[in-house]
Amino acid sequence: MKVLIADYKKCIGCRICEQWCSITHFNVLNPKKSRISVTRSHSVFNDYPVACHQCVDAPCIEACPDKVQALSRDEKTGAIKVDAEKCIACRLCLKTCPYNAIKVHPTEKYVLICELCGGDPQCVKHCPEEALLFLEREEAGKFYQA
Repeated sequence: MKVLIADYKKCIGCRICEQWCSITHFNVLNPKKSRISVTRSHSVFNDYPVACHQCVDAPCIEACPDKVQALSRDEKTGAIKVDAEKCIACRLCLKTCPYNAIKVHPTEKYVLICELCGGDPQCVKHCPEEALLFLEREEAGKFYQA
Protein backbone atom coordinates (compact mmCIF):
# COMPACT_ATOMS: atom_id res chain seq x y z
CA MET A 1 0.00 0.00 0.00
CA LYS A 2 1.25 3.46 -0.87
CA VAL A 3 1.01 6.51 1.36
CA LEU A 4 1.42 10.24 0.89
CA ILE A 5 4.37 11.76 2.72
CA ALA A 6 5.93 15.21 2.84
CA ASP A 7 9.56 16.21 2.65
CA TYR A 8 9.26 19.15 5.02
CA LYS A 9 12.66 20.48 4.01
CA LYS A 10 11.47 21.04 0.44
CA CYS A 11 8.07 22.65 1.08
CA ILE A 12 8.05 26.38 0.28
CA GLY A 13 4.45 26.99 1.32
CA CYS A 14 3.17 27.73 -2.19
CA ARG A 15 -0.11 25.91 -1.43
CA ILE A 16 -0.38 24.52 -4.95
CA CYS A 17 -1.19 21.15 -3.38
CA GLU A 18 -4.29 22.67 -1.74
CA GLN A 19 -5.36 24.21 -5.03
CA TRP A 20 -5.01 20.97 -6.98
CA CYS A 21 -6.86 19.04 -4.30
CA SER A 22 -9.85 21.39 -4.29
CA ILE A 23 -9.92 21.52 -8.10
CA THR A 24 -9.73 17.73 -8.36
CA HIS A 25 -12.51 17.04 -5.87
CA PHE A 26 -14.78 20.09 -6.16
CA ASN A 27 -13.73 21.89 -9.36
CA VAL A 28 -13.04 25.10 -7.40
CA LEU A 29 -9.98 26.91 -6.06
CA ASN A 30 -10.79 26.81 -2.36
CA PRO A 31 -8.22 25.63 0.22
CA LYS A 32 -11.02 25.10 2.75
CA LYS A 33 -12.27 22.29 0.51
CA SER A 34 -8.84 20.72 0.20
CA ARG A 35 -8.01 17.42 1.86
CA ILE A 36 -4.41 18.55 2.31
CA SER A 37 -3.44 21.65 4.27
CA VAL A 38 -0.26 23.67 4.36
CA THR A 39 0.50 24.71 7.92
CA ARG A 40 2.92 27.38 9.11
CA SER A 41 5.14 26.55 12.05
CA HIS A 42 7.44 29.06 13.65
CA SER A 43 9.46 26.48 15.54
CA VAL A 44 11.07 23.68 13.53
CA PHE A 45 9.81 24.11 9.96
CA ASN A 46 8.51 27.13 8.11
CA ASP A 47 5.68 25.51 6.13
CA TYR A 48 4.64 21.92 5.83
CA PRO A 49 1.81 20.00 4.19
CA VAL A 50 -0.52 17.96 6.39
CA ALA A 51 -2.46 15.05 4.93
CA CYS A 52 -3.82 11.74 6.11
CA HIS A 53 -1.08 9.21 6.88
CA GLN A 54 -3.47 6.32 6.19
CA CYS A 55 -2.68 4.84 9.61
CA VAL A 56 -2.58 1.06 9.74
CA ASP A 57 -4.72 1.03 12.90
CA ALA A 58 -6.94 3.91 11.58
CA PRO A 59 -8.12 5.50 14.84
CA CYS A 60 -10.50 7.69 12.81
CA ILE A 61 -12.40 4.64 11.55
CA GLU A 62 -12.54 3.24 15.08
CA ALA A 63 -13.87 6.57 16.41
CA CYS A 64 -16.72 6.79 13.90
CA PRO A 65 -19.91 5.82 15.74
CA ASP A 66 -21.17 2.30 15.01
CA LYS A 67 -24.57 3.67 14.01
CA VAL A 68 -22.96 5.96 11.43
CA GLN A 69 -20.07 3.95 9.93
CA ALA A 70 -19.16 6.77 7.53
CA LEU A 71 -15.46 5.89 7.39
CA SER A 72 -13.96 2.83 5.75
CA ARG A 73 -10.81 1.73 3.96
CA ASP A 74 -10.67 1.51 0.17
CA GLU A 75 -9.76 -2.09 -0.67
CA LYS A 76 -7.91 -1.06 -3.84
CA THR A 77 -5.79 1.85 -2.56
CA GLY A 78 -5.88 1.34 1.21
CA ALA A 79 -7.00 4.97 1.63
CA ILE A 80 -9.51 6.08 4.24
CA LYS A 81 -12.84 6.83 2.55
CA VAL A 82 -15.62 9.09 3.78
CA ASP A 83 -19.22 8.35 2.89
CA ALA A 84 -20.56 11.93 2.79
CA GLU A 85 -24.15 10.66 2.86
CA LYS A 86 -23.58 8.86 6.17
CA CYS A 87 -21.21 11.30 7.88
CA ILE A 88 -22.79 13.55 10.50
CA ALA A 89 -19.67 15.65 11.14
CA CYS A 90 -19.59 14.63 14.80
CA ARG A 91 -15.84 15.34 14.76
CA LEU A 92 -14.90 12.23 16.74
CA CYS A 93 -12.47 11.27 13.97
CA LEU A 94 -10.83 14.71 14.17
CA LYS A 95 -10.21 14.24 17.86
CA THR A 96 -8.49 10.88 17.36
CA CYS A 97 -6.33 11.78 14.35
CA PRO A 98 -2.72 11.93 15.59
CA TYR A 99 -1.71 14.13 12.63
CA ASN A 100 -4.49 16.73 12.66
CA ALA A 101 -5.19 15.72 9.06
CA ILE A 102 -9.00 15.71 9.10
CA LYS A 103 -11.22 18.73 8.67
CA VAL A 104 -14.90 19.43 8.21
CA HIS A 105 -16.19 20.53 4.82
CA PRO A 106 -16.79 24.31 5.07
CA THR A 107 -20.42 24.25 3.96
CA GLU A 108 -21.61 20.62 4.10
CA LYS A 109 -22.01 18.23 7.01
CA TYR A 110 -19.18 15.74 6.45
CA VAL A 111 -15.44 15.44 7.00
CA LEU A 112 -12.64 15.70 4.47
CA ILE A 113 -9.86 13.09 4.57
CA CYS A 114 -7.24 12.53 1.88
CA GLU A 115 -8.31 9.53 -0.15
CA LEU A 116 -5.21 9.56 -2.38
CA CYS A 117 -7.18 10.51 -5.52
CA GLY A 118 -7.91 6.86 -6.15
CA GLY A 119 -4.21 6.02 -6.16
CA ASP A 120 -3.03 8.96 -8.30
CA PRO A 121 -2.59 11.93 -5.93
CA GLN A 122 -2.74 15.16 -7.89
CA CYS A 123 -0.93 17.13 -5.19
CA VAL A 124 2.13 14.93 -5.72
CA LYS A 125 2.00 15.36 -9.51
CA HIS A 126 1.81 19.14 -9.31
CA CYS A 127 4.13 19.99 -6.41
CA PRO A 128 6.78 22.22 -8.01
CA GLU A 129 9.35 21.44 -5.30
CA GLU A 130 8.70 17.68 -5.18
CA ALA A 131 7.97 18.06 -1.49
CA LEU A 132 5.15 15.51 -1.68
CA LEU A 133 5.89 11.88 -2.37
CA PHE A 134 3.69 8.82 -2.94
CA LEU A 135 5.65 5.86 -1.61
CA GLU A 136 5.12 2.32 -0.43
CA ARG A 137 4.51 2.34 3.33
CA GLU A 138 7.83 0.58 4.04
CA GLU A 139 9.77 3.06 1.90
CA ALA A 140 7.98 5.98 3.58
CA GLY A 141 9.06 4.72 7.01
CA LYS A 142 12.69 4.62 5.88
CA PHE A 143 12.36 8.15 4.47
CA TYR A 144 11.43 9.54 7.88
CA GLN A 145 14.19 7.59 9.63
CA ALA A 146 16.90 9.09 7.41
